[in-house]
Amino acid sequence: MAWNVTIDSMTAIAAVAIMALGSAFQATVGIGLALFVVPVLALIDPAYIPGPMLLAGTVLAVMTAWRERFALDRAGLRLSLAGLLIGTVVGAMALKAIQGPAVPKIFGFLILLAVALSVFGPPVRATVVSLSLAGGAAGIMGTMVGIHGPPIALVFQNAEPAVARSMLGALFTAAYLGSVAALAAVGLFGWSELTRALILLPGVGLGLVAAPFIAPVINRTRLRWAILGVSTVSALTLLAR
Repeated sequence: MAWNVTIDSMTAIAAVAIMALGSAFQATVGIGLALFVVPVLALIDPAYIPGPMLLAGTVLAVMTAWRERFALDRAGLRLSLAGLLIGTVVGAMALKAIQGPAVPKIFGFLILLAVALSVFGPPVRATVVSLSLAGGAAGIMGTMVGIHGPPIALVFQNAEPAVARSMLGALFTAAYLGSVAALAAVGLFGWSELTRALILLPGVGLGLVAAPFIAPVINRTRLRWAILGVSTVSALTLLAR
């Protein structure tokens, strides 16, 4: 198969800058990579989501999981991964079925749902049922749009910070790679998406380098609300198209 993909250079530069901001936010406050990056990229060039963003974001997820690996709850991880596997397959099949003009509106709706879960979702105890359901919901949302975090984050809101970070990092690593594999299996990830993922990788690196410098000078609460605000506005714009 020939590697013949046309990429607009200005769009690519904008995508890298957005990925850098999202990666820096994620490394600083724990959210931002998907909630900020996905809706903005959807407005600039939907071809960068979900597959390219997910594959590039795997680097950030791996580094988070490795840094907090000693706090990992392996039993909870297995339960979440079981639900995640099922949800990923369902999400890939659903996205394949709705390809066409409706996709931006589906993206907009699911982004608003992710924001609502982040703001209004009640903390949930980590049980067999909650971990499995959260993994399934994350698999569906993540594979369709690229946002896995809100369902899983609800379960770990009251966990020890190191446990939450390690679990989210490990789950995101598996989720991102699983979603990319599922998208490839249904014909929605190929050379074009791989090229765009490689374009986004420098943004991840820049964000990781910048995070330690911006962390001491930002208000984490205000930044979190700013990210959620940008996500909401972007989602509403997609719905209005």
